Amino acid sequence: MAISGGRLPRARSASSSRLVVQAAASEAAATTPKYCESVFQTRRRPTRTMQVGKVLIGGSHPVRLQTMTTSDTRDVEATVAQVKRCADAGAELVRITVQGKKEAAACMKIRERLFQDNYDTPLVADIHFQPGVAMAVADAFEKIRINPGNFLDGRKTFEVIDYDDPAQFAAEREEIARGFAPLVEKLKRLNRALRIGTNHGSLSARVLSFYGDTPRGMVESAFEFADVCRDLDYHNFCFSMKASNPRVMVAAYRLLAEEQYARG
Repeated sequence: MAISGGRLPRARSASSSRLVVQAAASEAAATTPKYCESVFQTRRRPTRTMQVGKVLIGGSHPVRLQTMTTSDTRDVEATVAQVKRCADAGAELVRITVQGKKEAAACMKIRERLFQDNYDTPLVADIHFQPGVAMAVADAFEKIRINPGNFLDGRKTFEVIDYDDPAQFAAEREEIARGFAPLVEKLKRLNRALRIGTNHGSLSARVLSFYGDTPRGMVESAFEFADVCRDLDYHNFCFSMKASNPRVMVAAYRLLAEEQYARG
């Protein structure tokens, strides 16, 4: 390799290298929406701490280990046994599917049995389609997980809705507030936690019609419900974004974080 002037290039000093990195960081910050503390270093983004029973999540607390039972929730003995095995193996939270009223009734017995046997591992109710079931199981479990795509809109109909006026779409959020507020108020009163868990594959017909099958639709779907929580001064909740395509999921989480930064 030919060297101009016959001399080797001078190595950059440590301070010079830092200046280059800082300049690159400034340029990236100017052109990239903020979705993390640094695009060059691993820095944990400051978040609010939420409480799920005895477990604290977010803030400066460690990442928590959660798993899910596979038993029929109506089978109290089998579900209690699975929760115990999960807790003994190190699970800090255990999620249980609650499909209907019979499962909700069993949840109270499950919680009581575990307390009797000195197991206080927080339990999370996985809810789809059933606001009434969520209200019932909030008496038993420490956390409720809802899917904003089907919590109030029911099962997907693949209906295409034409929104000529964005105000029409916004007005329908009032229906969400009316339907969701009773659960939020109960969770706040009982000091329960909430997860707003968006699924890419089950966005509501109205969100699909307005935003399409997109990461932006996932984020907006979650914030429709989060805004209700904030309006009612309830903050003990978290988000999750789920998609079978990792790229879609990463994009959704980045948009979610970007929106949180923008809202402060």
